[in-house]
Amino acid sequence: MEVGVKGGSTHSGVQTVLKSARSWLVLILVVALFSINSTFRHTFFTQDYLPNIFEQSARNIVLAVGMSFVIFTGGIDLSVGSVLALCGVGLALSLSGQLPQWIVFVAVTPITAAAVVGAYAGSRRHSQSVRAIACFIAGAIAELVGGFVVSRCVHGGIRLEGAIVICVMIGVACGLVNGLTSSLGRVPPFVVTLGMMSAARGLTLYATDGASVSARDYPRLLALGQPQVLVIAPLIVVLCGTAIIKWMKTGRYFLSIGGNEQASRLSGLNVAGNKTLAYILAGICAAIGAILVTAMFGQASTNAASGAELEAIASVVIGGASLTGGRGSIVGAMIGALTITVITAGLILVQVPDTLQQVVLGAVIVATVLVDQTKQRA
Repeated sequence: MEVGVKGGSTHSGVQTVLKSARSWLVLILVVALFSINSTFRHTFFTQDYLPNIFEQSARNIVLAVGMSFVIFTGGIDLSVGSVLALCGVGLALSLSGQLPQWIVFVAVTPITAAAVVGAYAGSRRHSQSVRAIACFIAGAIAELVGGFVVSRCVHGGIRLEGAIVICVMIGVACGLVNGLTSSLGRVPPFVVTLGMMSAARGLTLYATDGASVSARDYPRLLALGQPQVLVIAPLIVVLCGTAIIKWMKTGRYFLSIGGNEQASRLSGLNVAGNKTLAYILAGICAAIGAILVTAMFGQASTNAASGAELEAIASVVIGGASLTGGRGSIVGAMIGALTITVITAGLILVQVPDTLQQVVLGAVIVATVLVDQTKQRA
């Protein structure tokens, strides 16, 4: 009996180690397969090229961290790429003082939401009609006053710190809409975020008349696109994300909701609030990605991060997360993002035609999800 227990314990320990190292093993396997090609070996394993992989992964890593929070709860966010583009345009237009008024009102949406929540909490003892009126008045005042103040601040241009705040607020607003619509409105996350993907990209084009917005005249912003920042900033985001999941109740709530939403609700957990928070964090990560991408290229492109949502989802799944929620790690998502970047770089180095690169990458994404679903059914 004792031998059986020890054997089972050893087997369980090996499984745990393999599970935690899975994302690393996938990355090593991808590098090994590409290394069969001599051109890849002689270029990839050089002092100049390897740091470039980390720099090119910056956007993917940040988006993967935000996507992790949503997927941990059992949701999905197809809008992160479009939200990134909208945040980038908001950042560049804020710096130049050309931010449209309607984007200002979008940016102050989180303030309006906070005012409505405060009014609702403060009028609990009153009737439902009184609460509704109080929430409407508080929201209207917050939106008008906030919009006026931000408009005055942005008029004629604004310092980088202020533009970054507006950029992040736009990301929070998009995440807030996604979260509230899917959690309180009970609309499937796939449908909600698909709509946001289309809406955010359309608003990006509308704000700029389809043209990219230059940011090359702002040296402080361009400094954020330097190689050191592109390596350090994503690592900070990963550390913060890991801290949320490992050491904060919020992270445990995310995993609990993804594991069994009904049980979490019955245990008294605020499911709607925590799911909304997950989407807000995804919106913040999209805004951070927008800052890095805009600084890196010196412009806010209306086509920025097109298709990035699929790469972010694949990164999270490669990193060991389950699409049904309840399992995964932030570090694993980072390794998954690096794997996606290595695949892209490898396809270029082995001279796979541009027209086929997206086909191969799409096949990898589908295969990754297929493996995950197969494991879930086993």
